[in-house]
Amino acid sequence: MAVSHPFDDAYSLMKSMQAELNQVKAELHTEKTRRTSEVGELQREVRSLRGHLEQALKDLTAANDRVACALTSETAIRGRALEMLRKEVADAIHLSSEVHHLKTIQATHFGKLATELKTERHERQAGQQALDAMLSAEVQTRTEESEMHTNQLNRFRAQWEENLQQDRGNFAALVKDVHAAGQLLTGNVAGAGMLLGIPELAMSTQTTAANSPNSYLMNTGGSGSLNLSAGADSRPNTSP
Repeated sequence: MAVSHPFDDAYSLMKSMQAELNQVKAELHTEKTRRTSEVGELQREVRSLRGHLEQALKDLTAANDRVACALTSETAIRGRALEMLRKEVADAIHLSSEVHHLKTIQATHFGKLATELKTERHERQAGQQALDAMLSAEVQTRTEESEMHTNQLNRFRAQWEENLQQDRGNFAALVKDVHAAGQLLTGNVAGAGMLLGIPELAMSTQTTAANSPNSYLMNTGGSGSLNLSAGADSRPNTSP
C-alpha cells in the first residue's frame, strides 16, 4: 500500500486557501467596480437633476417675466381705462341721473381686476410650493440612498478585514504544522513536540530511542493530521 506524501494535506490546504483568497480578491474587485459605477450613475443623475432644476428655474423666471410684462401692460391698459372712466365720471357729474350707474360699473371693474390678480398670485404660489416640495423629497431620497450605500460598503470592508485576519492566522498555523512535520521527518521529535505544543513527544523519545524516525512519524501522524484538519476546519467562510 503506497504511503501518501506528508505534505499533500498541507499543499491541498494552501492551494484551497490561495483559491479562496483569489476569489475574495475577485469579489472585492467586482464590488469596487460596481460601487464605482453606481457612484458615477448617482453623480450623473445629480447633474441631470441640477440641469432640470436650472431649466425649471429659467422657465419659471421667464414665466414670471412674462407675467410681469403682462401685468405692466394690463396696468397700463387699466390705467388708460381708469382715465377714461374718470373722464366718463366727470362727464357723468353733469348727468345726475347716470351717476349711480357709473359708480356701479367702476366698482365692478375694480372688483374683477382684484379677483383676477389674487387668483393669479395664488396659482403662482401653489406652483412654487409644489416645486419646492418635489425638490426637497428628491434630495432627501438621494441622501438616504447614499448613506445606505456607504454603510453597506463599510460592513463589507469590515467583514473582509476580519476574514483576512483569520486567513493569516490559519496560514501561520499551517506553517507551524509544516515545520513540525519537517522536524519529525528529520528525526527531531522533541523539536516537533515543542512546535506542536505536545510535551509528551519529548518524553516518548527517551523510551522509544530504538524506533526509527519514520516509524515514529507513523505513530504520531494522527496528532499532526488532527492539527492540519483543525486548521482546515477553522477556515472562515469568505462568502459575503
